[in-house]
Amino acid sequence: MSIEYFISRVWRISSLIGLGITLLFIYRGLPDPAAVHFGETGRGDGFLPKDQIFYLIALVITVLNVLSLLLIKTVAKIPMVSFTRLLAIFHSDNGDDLQKSLINWLHFLPAIINTFLILVLRTLLLLNDSRTYSQDFSYIFWVGGLFILIWLIYLPFRLFSLPKLTEEL
Repeated sequence: MSIEYFISRVWRISSLIGLGITLLFIYRGLPDPAAVHFGETGRGDGFLPKDQIFYLIALVITVLNVLSLLLIKTVAKIPMVSFTRLLAIFHSDNGDDLQKSLINWLHFLPAIINTFLILVLRTLLLLNDSRTYSQDFSYIFWVGGLFILIWLIYLPFRLFSLPKLTEEL
């Protein structure tokens, strides 16, 4: 088992558990109805009952994680022969390593999304608290964009670090 395999699975599972726990705490802490849209003044101008917020977020979490797992299972079923073009690009002689790296990379996506949703839910709770509603939380979307950018850049770096094709004399 590689460190990449271990980190991708542990982060994905722990982020999903953390997201579930965060969702329960957010549900308990939100007022009823809770502000979900905020105007120029920073005050809420769009409200939803906290039950609807809970079920909507639970649905989004479930759909995103199921779709990402289906994508991972589909990529795992692709035969090694299909990776010949990628093998040539990255000068690798082992298609199994390429496929494992791709699957591990795909496992990082739901982990990143779950981690970002934890930050968003925490921000929603803070925005509905009268003591912290005036704080600026615009950095949250930059953090999400940075997470996705790192995720996108990681795969090419990982593939270029695979063992190189050995030339036979």
